[in-house]
Amino acid sequence: MIKLFFPPSVIPFTYPWIVKRNITSSSSILDIGSGDGKFMTHILKNDRTIKLYGVDLFDPYIKQAKRSKVYKKIFKQDVRKIKFPERGFDIVLASQIVEHLKKNDSYSLIKSMERIAKDKVIIGTPNGYFPRGTFENNELQRHHSAWTAEDFRKLGYKVYGQSTKFIYGKRGLINSKPAKNLLVRSILFIISYILSPITYFLPQYSAHLIAVKKIK
Repeated sequence: MIKLFFPPSVIPFTYPWIVKRNITSSSSILDIGSGDGKFMTHILKNDRTIKLYGVDLFDPYIKQAKRSKVYKKIFKQDVRKIKFPERGFDIVLASQIVEHLKKNDSYSLIKSMERIAKDKVIIGTPNGYFPRGTFENNELQRHHSAWTAEDFRKLGYKVYGQSTKFIYGKRGLINSKPAKNLLVRSILFIISYILSPITYFLPQYSAHLIAVKKIK
């Protein structure tokens, strides 16, 4: 395996890159569903101007995220009932969270995020339903809803796509028998990345969605 000596957020059209380019330095960020903190550790690896706060309910993740030392504070709260001051943070982020909630609960969370955010809301989620059950002994990891680019557009969001759905989606080629071969998997990865500028602008064909809304 080749070890990367730069954060993944600098590789164009990757999921971390899309999130990173929508984050402004010197911002305060509330990371809803912060998990073990690894994702934001990669995102903010070289930016110490960000004031990052997390929200999670699973104690093992909270402990891991605290050890990352990228969060100023992590709040233990149910994301369906978050309580923070109006316009309390510049940016409110929910990466791979809304699909873990029932649709109505997700819509309520999004409204709360828009109330809390001063400048911007960023939401990342799979494009369509992506099945997942309990993971790492955490029942909260189970998926309960599916999202499309049109769902977010109706709420006033600009939507970007990452990766290709026909390769990395629910029924993507990556799950086929030939893809068990390392060479085939590598070829599929290369094809997906070559097509990534297209899916970035045409998110309906992507495996993941990143929805961004500027708060007026």
